[in-house]
Amino acid sequence: MMENTNTELERRELLLKEYQASDGYKAKLVDRLKIADACNRSNEAKLYAMAACKADPVFFINNFCWTPNDKYKQYHFPFLLYPFQEDYINWLNKHIDEGKDSLVEKSREMGVTWLTLSLFLWKWLFNDNFNSLVGSYKEAKVDNRQKDSLFGMLDYQLRSIPEWMLPKRFNFKNHRMSMKLINPENQNLIEGDTMNSEFSRGSRKTCVFMDEGAFWEYFQDAWDSAGDTTNSRIAVSTPNGYNSFAMLRDSQQVDVMTMHWKLHPLKDEKWYEYEKSRRSDDTVAQELDISYQKSQKGRVYPEWDLVEWGHFSYDPEHQLFVGWDFGNSDDTAIIWAQKDYDGKIRIVDCYSNRGKTIEFYVPFVTGILPSDGDGYTKRDLEFIESHRGCAKGTHFGDPAGRFRNQVVNFTVIDVLRNHGIHINFKDHWKQFSERVETSKVLMKNGLKINDIDNIKKGLHIAMINSKYPDMQRGGVKIVNSQGLKPMHDSNSHFRSSFEYLALGLSEYEGRRTKIHDKFASNRFTGRKTISY
Repeated sequence: MMENTNTELERRELLLKEYQASDGYKAKLVDRLKIADACNRSNEAKLYAMAACKADPVFFINNFCWTPNDKYKQYHFPFLLYPFQEDYINWLNKHIDEGKDSLVEKSREMGVTWLTLSLFLWKWLFNDNFNSLVGSYKEAKVDNRQKDSLFGMLDYQLRSIPEWMLPKRFNFKNHRMSMKLINPENQNLIEGDTMNSEFSRGSRKTCVFMDEGAFWEYFQDAWDSAGDTTNSRIAVSTPNGYNSFAMLRDSQQVDVMTMHWKLHPLKDEKWYEYEKSRRSDDTVAQELDISYQKSQKGRVYPEWDLVEWGHFSYDPEHQLFVGWDFGNSDDTAIIWAQKDYDGKIRIVDCYSNRGKTIEFYVPFVTGILPSDGDGYTKRDLEFIESHRGCAKGTHFGDPAGRFRNQVVNFTVIDVLRNHGIHINFKDHWKQFSERVETSKVLMKNGLKINDIDNIKKGLHIAMINSKYPDMQRGGVKIVNSQGLKPMHDSNSHFRSSFEYLALGLSEYEGRRTKIHDKFASNRFTGRKTISY
């Protein structure tokens, strides 16, 4: 393997030298050297160069920007753009100027982040009124003062361009602060932030850049909040399973550019075969092939691919079942289901929120708002109204609801019971092995899913992306599905809610429990409950 590695690295060095010896590359390099020489000789040439840069970001990058590369013997490279990179710069610049959203799906090492930040730097230098936000899923990825972070890349470019091109009065001490870059000449600003559901909320921006968006835990929330901040949202990423980023890509609501490795003149089939030999199949799908379905490894419920999608809205002729997973500071997730005429279960709706006391969720079941009604968004109110006519349901939930106190001196179960919502459970439901097996049976027996946004952006995403954690064994990273629970993340709550629903339906099968309309004056009279 070592010999093959050395041979491949030597071949790549040779490909690089051949490319640098090509007529097109040499012509760009000669032009760049002539411009640099002229600018060193006269102020008039600097003025011409500044005017040319202001008119064209491709000219600016090709003639004044640099980029590093750790994988070649040569480390610093003049940023002479490949044709596909020039196309991207022009495409993205137009989208920002016209206030359009854009999504870029990419193979690894296509230079997309460097290109995006180089365009931002150009706008920061030469445009009027440029105010942007850049973010990633980890703080270190945004600004750790190293070139592997977004602001580290900006620092590298700033220190590489000629000093006479920097804004008047600019100095790093005063104008390059943590997660912030200020242009003192025109007051343009590039700010940074890390992944969170409130990302970008609170101020107007020319554009918002979300790097590696497929790895953001709350990508959809951040994308939505950024929509109030800017007309031009930019999401860039390699795939990471079929999640909110992938759904946005397929939504036809955003312009998409695909940056596949085959566009790169230094990547060929031999390169691809060598990279495949060094990676697992799911990593190849994620890093190279831009595959959303195949890039998800360790799925808990591959059976979810068997579910039937269609129009399965609430039917008052059928009994209603509700599954709950209770959160404390994180998500509480609720799923509404019914049994169809053919005996199959259909999921009709779902809802989740975070950081709320359990009383917040009562109106979503009862349809009755508290007198003040504070704390509910427009979306919440619309959801509550849409459930106002639903019958009283049979509820199944987390046994831990007996112990977790969200309201002083009351358990979750107590609070819901006081509002006429009785949560059924059994202690053995805490065993994940039983939960997962029962849920798999429910899917295999035929599960129908109502094709609505609430479910597609909530439960559907969670079930696809629920996965087991990796573990190291013999120096090799493997997926462990034996004896461990799935990873606890943003997908956990809908998954657990579905599991409690499956267990409850399994326990309920064959029982006769009459469900009364929640608006009937005698709705609690004669009510039977499952005894747990």
